[in-house]
Amino acid sequence: EGNNLPIVAMIYSHSHADHFGGARGVQNLYPDVKVYGSNNITTEVVDENVLAGNAMSRRTSYQYGATLGKHDHGIVDAALAKGLSKGEITYVKPDYELNQQDKWETLTIDGLEMVFMDASGTEAASEMVTYIPSMKALWTGELTYDGMHNIYTLRGAKVRDALKWSKDINQMVNAFGQDVEVLFASHSAPVWGNSEINQYLKMQRDNYGLVHNQSLRLANQGVVIQDIGDAIMDTIPQQVKDTWYTNGYHGTYSHNAKAVYNMYLGYFDMNPANLNPLPTQQEASKFVEYMGGANNIVKKAKADFSEGDYRFVATALNKVVMADPNNQPARDLLADTYEQLGYQAEGAGWRNIYLTGAQELRIGIQPGAPKSASPDVLSEMDMTTLFDFLAVKVDSIAANKLGDISLNVETKAAKGEPANTVFVELSNGNLNNIIVEKAKAADATLTIAKSDVVDILLGQTTLKQLLEQGNATMTGDQDAFSKIASTLVPFDENFEIVPLR
Repeated sequence: EGNNLPIVAMIYSHSHADHFGGARGVQNLYPDVKVYGSNNITTEVVDENVLAGNAMSRRTSYQYGATLGKHDHGIVDAALAKGLSKGEITYVKPDYELNQQDKWETLTIDGLEMVFMDASGTEAASEMVTYIPSMKALWTGELTYDGMHNIYTLRGAKVRDALKWSKDINQMVNAFGQDVEVLFASHSAPVWGNSEINQYLKMQRDNYGLVHNQSLRLANQGVVIQDIGDAIMDTIPQQVKDTWYTNGYHGTYSHNAKAVYNMYLGYFDMNPANLNPLPTQQEASKFVEYMGGANNIVKKAKADFSEGDYRFVATALNKVVMADPNNQPARDLLADTYEQLGYQAEGAGWRNIYLTGAQELRIGIQPGAPKSASPDVLSEMDMTTLFDFLAVKVDSIAANKLGDISLNVETKAAKGEPANTVFVELSNGNLNNIIVEKAKAADATLTIAKSDVVDILLGQTTLKQLLEQGNATMTGDQDAFSKIASTLVPFDENFEIVPLR
């Protein structure tokens, strides 16, 4: 009987795709489901999954081994799960976003009292944790994980605030530590018992605090970003290293320390040599020339490879292959080197990145990368964000040749969204937009449904078809929108990461 109960509420803990990606399927089964989400979640979903979505999808295939086979020499794990799903990411915009006014909010949902604590800016830009008093149960979202999480995720995302992360775990300890009897998180087994939970939370809290504080201590002593990943290992107390649920199966001390450095000081280490280096291909060619040519480098690399000095072999051979992608002996040895680095890596992301690099050096890009900017996610974007997405695709030189173009885009109320007017300007090669109270003087005014704009973006219809069908109207310059559209360039879904032939 219990399995037949309807789902009446769906709660998103945070703004990452693996925590909302199947939402449309739930809504299709239970159309009356009410959706709750962490504060500002839709904006952050768009920022992380759409505006840089093409680059992130390509990089994600590396971090999570999406194209590797499931065998001893391929993907073993994706750290948070055994691998990526192959389905399309969907997203249902929440009916209600929590913690908009305060860090704490209490709601009763389907008769169950729940206390929500805003933790945005920690593991995700929009995130919350939840306490259920009647069950003495703490849902930590992804603020805790059986291992160390990412301060910087290798697929690419905004750097996370390790200090706030540590402090928000401390908030949980102090708010719920006396009463909690079970802790459950998004990607880990539950923790049972009050003392065990407090020990677990404090160790997690202190681990992120150590990454933050010790990285900055080293940086303030002049340790640079390339060196800090190795240097931080000498600062971690042995009891933390020996605790399995702070180990680097997902995040690592190495790239997390670099993330903290980058958050505060950026990518530049103030060494003048690193201020304005040559572009990567030109730099690689000069390195190969300075080092006596490709044959000389490969000879030395073979000797170092036999000694297990894989880190520098990878650095040197990458220059050779970048300078000459057709150098087969260098490609083969670099692939073997990445393979060995992958086999030695404890962090799942590191292993998958090395092995995917080896695979692409040998046989090229394989299908299987996820697509984060899916039709369903696009459909939940507001009009201003849709035009922000278009702005990312504008070829600025081509746009500048067109001169200034202005356009009012009026949409009618639909699906709980208000009618609005967006004023769009192509100016100096850049596409701007802003919501206005009423249409401004412009070259043209387009009246259209937001869903039809999404269909245009997805190539499922054209503005010409919509105008001919009477589903959209335009006054003024009938070519204004098509002129803007002519400047948009498609993204390359298979751009080069390791040098391809």
